[in-house]
Amino acid sequence: QSVEEFVNKLENSKALFLAQLYSYSFNAELTSPLEEVGTISSVKRLFPYHHKVLLAASVYLEYIQGARSCPPQPTFFLSDPFLQRQTYKLALGAYHYLAVLEELLLETYFYSSYVQFRQCQPLVIVMMYNLKLLGFKAPAPYHCEFGEVIREVQDVHEALMKFKTKFHAAFARSRIKCNAYNEDLLLSVDIRLRYRAIAEDTPRYARVNTLKRNREQVAMILENRGYKKIAAMDSWLPYSFYIDPLLDDLLVFSPDSKDDLSNFVLVHDGSLVIQDKSDMVAAKLLNKMISTNGTSNDDIIVTDIDTGNAACYLATLQSREGSILAFGPRPDATEKLLQKSENLNASNVHIVNEPFLQSSSKDKIFKGVRGIICNPPCTLSGVVDMVEVVTEQGEKILPVVAKGPGYTSHLPRFVTTQYLTLKHALSFPKVNTVIYFTRSLHVQENEQVIRKVVDELSNSNDDSPFRLVSVDTSIRDRVLPESSFFESFVNLKNLPTDIVNKCLRVLPTNHLGGFFIAAFQRMPLRANQVLERAMERGTLGADIAKGGSKKNKRRMAKKAKMQDRDAQMAMEPTTASINKVRSKTKAKRSKSVKKSK
Repeated sequence: QSVEEFVNKLENSKALFLAQLYSYSFNAELTSPLEEVGTISSVKRLFPYHHKVLLAASVYLEYIQGARSCPPQPTFFLSDPFLQRQTYKLALGAYHYLAVLEELLLETYFYSSYVQFRQCQPLVIVMMYNLKLLGFKAPAPYHCEFGEVIREVQDVHEALMKFKTKFHAAFARSRIKCNAYNEDLLLSVDIRLRYRAIAEDTPRYARVNTLKRNREQVAMILENRGYKKIAAMDSWLPYSFYIDPLLDDLLVFSPDSKDDLSNFVLVHDGSLVIQDKSDMVAAKLLNKMISTNGTSNDDIIVTDIDTGNAACYLATLQSREGSILAFGPRPDATEKLLQKSENLNASNVHIVNEPFLQSSSKDKIFKGVRGIICNPPCTLSGVVDMVEVVTEQGEKILPVVAKGPGYTSHLPRFVTTQYLTLKHALSFPKVNTVIYFTRSLHVQENEQVIRKVVDELSNSNDDSPFRLVSVDTSIRDRVLPESSFFESFVNLKNLPTDIVNKCLRVLPTNHLGGFFIAAFQRMPLRANQVLERAMERGTLGADIAKGGSKKNKRRMAKKAKMQDRDAQMAMEPTTASINKVRSKTKAKRSKSVKKSK
């Protein structure tokens, strides 16, 4: 079917049609038209990227490279989730292929023929990367219906089309030279592992917000829309989903559903929340440990709210009546997070507009806090779906995410913050459970931070210190993957086995991001410690603190006299001691007989 025939069948929904076109590239064929508005589109990517997407991706590429000190603010289109994802995907992919694409441009003498484009090299790189994705084939013409035509982008496009055959030949020679039967073998091992997260399709996780709809209602709406419910992820069908085996309120969607879910009505009204599974695992573990030792009225602290998903998920667990105190939102994100919690009906989530490290653990507002999720900023080296994380947390994390686990120059700054955050969380006097959580692969951010804190706790004079406890086996056994392409990256040989065995480390796979969880539990006080503390604080009464009243003094004197007598009896001969005990016993019996009479 031709494009014209397709458009004619959609005249009544042209606005919807054009909105979808903005997110499509143009290297696939049109399979079948939309049968009705509101169902899933079976249109594969056919049309070129929006010109503003290409231009914005080049600006983000400059930011990742460090040519810009702050992220750009292209507010003209980033309200559209489709265009957000496409922009970030182009920028990240172009950054990973930067060395390969620059070599192609030099080998073909592109800048010798087009000197004027040296001033806009990031745009050339982004459009070169897009051309590589197309197999160096000519795309369909760019029409004004797809969006505003930008002259600069159009000029670069026309120049690249004249060199597309040279680019293709040079790219083939590079693959032969490097014996790269697969394109990503041209990349270094470190970059290749990161690029897989962009190039390969990864599933998308979405949580059912039980404060608005139950799972059965959401599943019925999805099936009416055209989604298929399957039993396992090994046999993905187009636009399918299944229920996660660990978290029964988490749905896992097929990779081809990402764009459709972004504009799905259930996502907009808060019934379905796009959320990473690792956030939910940490919240689930904390809730399980608190439910065992506490009540539903206990308050919980989240040290770094980032997207707000973890805090809002805690609000749904067992319909908790306690408050969720979320710290550290960015000044520009506070209003957005308030709207999000309101949209999700998470009325018990309260945002604290200050960094967690600046809070006082002895403040009266924290007297009801019994649990803390300690999720300080990290390198995000365990993230698989980088595009999704950047879409959620903002473009400020683009440089950190793009450079991957091999980039370690910023590690000391993160490690210091992580250690201080965990120590501050353990200083709250009423807190019983602390969960330390990162989405990092680095041992320095995980096991080494835990080891340092554990060593300090073991040397502490506190009568009731925290202890590192093992992560629940029911969670551990159902989360750990069978294998990961990052296994060779992590070295745990020099770490104590008790710390390694008690913590939960999940390495990234094609369907799940990597993360790290450690659990701390406060040990209960013994009876004598409780009394000693009460005496020190004077909570047993003023008389006791001052030595007691006359009645108490007589009791204490009688007790001392009895102790002296027992000590004297112990020094006398055994027979004499026995006789004294017998005489005392007889006297007691005679008194009891008289009383009974």
